[in-house]
Amino acid sequence: MEIIKLDNVSYYYKAYNDDGSVGSAMGVEGVTLSVEEGAFVALVGHNGCGKSTLAKLLNGLLIPKSGKVTVNGLDTADKNNIFEIRKNVGMVFQNPDNQMVASVVEEDVAFGPENLGVPQKEIVARVNEALEAVGMSEYVKSSPHRLSGGQKQRIAIAGALAIRPKVLVLDESTAMLDPLGRKEVLEVAHKLNANGMTVLLITHFMEEVLDCDRVIVMNGGHVVAAGTPSEIFNNAALLDEVGLKAPRAIELSQKLISAGIDVAQQSDARALGGDVCQKLKN
Repeated sequence: MEIIKLDNVSYYYKAYNDDGSVGSAMGVEGVTLSVEEGAFVALVGHNGCGKSTLAKLLNGLLIPKSGKVTVNGLDTADKNNIFEIRKNVGMVFQNPDNQMVASVVEEDVAFGPENLGVPQKEIVARVNEALEAVGMSEYVKSSPHRLSGGQKQRIAIAGALAIRPKVLVLDESTAMLDPLGRKEVLEVAHKLNANGMTVLLITHFMEEVLDCDRVIVMNGGHVVAAGTPSEIFNNAALLDEVGLKAPRAIELSQKLISAGIDVAQQSDARALGGDVCQKLKN
């Protein structure tokens, strides 16, 4: 079942020309795609390709200039649907500090359901449930500003989970984190997906998409390709066209194979290293 569907969607930003007149700048144009319920989908492309614009179209932060966006069957252009759509789509953005609204973790996570008018007793249950889901229960009374970047993003994810969405959108949520923080956030995302949550991961780290079900590639505001990670990373012409590189282990194994060295194409650097060492022993 499709939980997200975009049908020929375009969105343009207001822009000013050199002569001071008002013009427009493209965000996305003619985008048609769908995301199945329970899927883990990655959206990739270079900076300015339209990834974040697309993300904001999914929960009504932006309304398409043309075309149609539906979330769980609800049209985002219908103002009567916005409240329900924003309950269905939880958003976590790039900078964790910009998402902190309270000085105590439990209050920060409770912010969303409080604004939805959820009864206090249920809010407490939701906060505890969300913090447990992201592995941050022991920090319930902590100050979020004293946490690491990865921990802050896990709190931000908990805040999104507290509204009990059907879809979690991570918009470059690992971009400002160190490798450990990135690992923490991805582990949470995959755990949530394993429990039935639909996840849309927007990232410029190609290693992060290797375990996704599907990869959507954007360029110049358009969707230019979609497929499994293997299909996308084995398409050298596509990667060159959109200015992306395959994960290092895949790139290296492809070069070894091209050089006549009989190794299996690997997405994991340790597995590739082990394969190469075994070949050397033989």
